[in-house]
Amino acid sequence: MARRLTQKQQRRIKTNQQQQLEQHDDIHADTTGITGRVITNFGKTAIVEIENNELVRCHPRQNIEQIVCGDNVIIQKLENQDAVVTAILKRTTLLKKPGFGGKLKPMAANIDQVVIVMAIKPVPNLYLIDRYLVATENLQARALIIINKTDLADDDTDLNSLLNEYRELGYKVLPTSTTDSLSTTALKAELNKRTSIMVGLSGVGKSSLINTLLPQQDIRVGEVSAASGEGTHTTTSSMLYHLPDGGDIIDSPGVRDFGLWNTSVDDVLYGFKEIRDLAGQCKFSNCKHEVEPGCVINQAVDKGLISRIRFNSYKKIIQEYT
Repeated sequence: MARRLTQKQQRRIKTNQQQQLEQHDDIHADTTGITGRVITNFGKTAIVEIENNELVRCHPRQNIEQIVCGDNVIIQKLENQDAVVTAILKRTTLLKKPGFGGKLKPMAANIDQVVIVMAIKPVPNLYLIDRYLVATENLQARALIIINKTDLADDDTDLNSLLNEYRELGYKVLPTSTTDSLSTTALKAELNKRTSIMVGLSGVGKSSLINTLLPQQDIRVGEVSAASGEGTHTTTSSMLYHLPDGGDIIDSPGVRDFGLWNTSVDDVLYGFKEIRDLAGQCKFSNCKHEVEPGCVINQAVDKGLISRIRFNSYKKIIQEYT
């Protein structure tokens, strides 16, 4: 039976993942507060949705750290003033991106699914998919891979080979097209009861998919803008939408930057599920899976048990990001 990562590697990864979360063990004892969810935030202002879908403009107390889209918070309404965020509830996941000076800044919270969108043409970049998967695995979120614009496929397009590479690893992969109602119905089913965020390069059809999923998007933007009192510039901020058929999706202008930062060798290894399950079996505990004798990973690649394309992605990410 394949062993997983060594205990030392597991401890490192667990510690790193814990550091990625802003967890709050000292929730303010405001029993009279109202629980809500951050729909969007800009500057030091957040729009929080409370019961009955009411949108409330809020400002954080001075001792509250940065609030992000998707946060669950406790607020208190003040007479003749905006409401105040008194606490951020424990986050399950926290997505970050580089800010000024390379320092990571929070971007969105409590995401449990990352939707990786590729287009049928040009041929999907498998290395880019693998990069997104490494980040998603370390985020402890579910990955959903979308091969979009399938209406552009021709006789030279081998769609099955594109899909099966990741299906065999246990990832859910969906072919989609905004012209195919069956595919969008299948996509809605995968988004139901989850909080998702879409990632992918420009031109793969993310905006078209979101417009299909969110026919009332403009109405929602107007409601949030009215609640903010700041006009429609709030559309440049991350925003959480409720999908008509269930589930939520966060549309973020900064999502194009989602990727790998401050990544360790152990993080990359953890991101390749088929490699991490075998890594602890190598002859040497510090095996780098290059030319060392007794490397179980290289043996698995030679036997076809691990995709050579995926293994090459692993080595390339190691070189580029660690």
